[in-house]
Amino acid sequence: MTEQERTNPKVLNASRRIRIANGSGTSVQFINKFMKTFEQMQTMMKQMRGGKTKSINEKKMMKSMNLDGLSEKDLEDFENKLK
Repeated sequence: MTEQERTNPKVLNASRRIRIANGSGTSVQFINKFMKTFEQMQTMMKQMRGGKTKSINEKKMMKSMNLDGLSEKDLEDFENKLK
């Protein structure tokens, strides 16, 4: 990923995602899932920092983090490919 893409992930259009997938040896679908999870985590961290969530909402958010289908095995495989 370029510096601009790391700083502002919203610039990741389809051709950039294809390039990233090819460069990392993964699929575009995996990159899409990864970016969705990243955005969810970013939102959750902002809410927690601002004190806008209550303990019940925090638990719901933590459970929903895996809604897009990324399993721990997927993340481990991705980490291994990066090594």
